[in-house]
Amino acid sequence: MKARDIMTRKVITVRPDTPIRDIATLMVENHISGLPVLTADGKVVGILSESDLLHRAETGTERRQKWWFRIFADSASLAREYVKAHGLKAHDVMSRYVISVSDDTELRDVADILDNRRIKRVPVLQEGSLVGIVTRGDLVRALSQAQLSPAAAKMDNAGLHKLLQSKMHSQPWIDESYINVSVNDGVVELIGFVESLDQKNALRALVEGTEGVTRVEDRLSVGVPFRGAI
Repeated sequence: MKARDIMTRKVITVRPDTPIRDIATLMVENHISGLPVLTADGKVVGILSESDLLHRAETGTERRQKWWFRIFADSASLAREYVKAHGLKAHDVMSRYVISVSDDTELRDVADILDNRRIKRVPVLQEGSLVGIVTRGDLVRALSQAQLSPAAAKMDNAGLHKLLQSKMHSQPWIDESYINVSVNDGVVELIGFVESLDQKNALRALVEGTEGVTRVEDRLSVGVPFRGAI
C-alpha cells in the first residue's frame, strides 16, 4: 500500500499569519493535534502541533528556565524561547523543518519515518503540492480494515506448509532444524525447541500472522538440547 491509499485528503491548514488563538480553536473543534502551515501559493512552510502550544504565556505554562540556562545560553536561544511562549502568529511558533513524503511512498517507509523521527503526522506531497496527510491514527485505521485475502483463505495444507517454511527460512533468529511444522485445515502445530522465550513468541507471531492460519497449537519448548555439547 502507498501513502495515497490511507492519507486524509481533506487537510485542515493555516497560513503563516494565522493567529495562535484561531489555530487552537481549529484544533479543538476538529479534534486534531497538528496541521500544516501553507503559503498563499500552497507551499508547505511549517507544521504546527500541540507540542508547539504547550508552553504559552496565556495559560501560565511558560517554560521555567534553569539558572544555568540563562547564564550560558546565547541570546538567540533565549529569544526563540520567548517567541515560542509569546508569539501571536503561526510563523512564530511553528516547526519550520518539515518532513514530508510523496503520495506513492510505501506505507512501510511512512511508518519508519513516523517512528524514527518521533512525529505524529507527515504531509503528503504530489509534485510539490499538498494532497493529504498521514497520521499514526491513519496507519492504525488501515490495520483495523486489513482483511484476509480470498486466495490465502483457500490455501491447501501443502501450500500453507510451504509458505510457513519459506517465512521461517527468511528469519535469522530461528533454527529450523529443531522445529517441526504440521498443517491441517489452517491449524498449525509447532513441535520442537527454541533457544529463548523471545524466539518462541516471535515464531508464534510469524505463524499467527500468516494468511490462511486459523489457529496455532504451540508445543515448543524453550532450551535447545545438546547444543554446545562436545
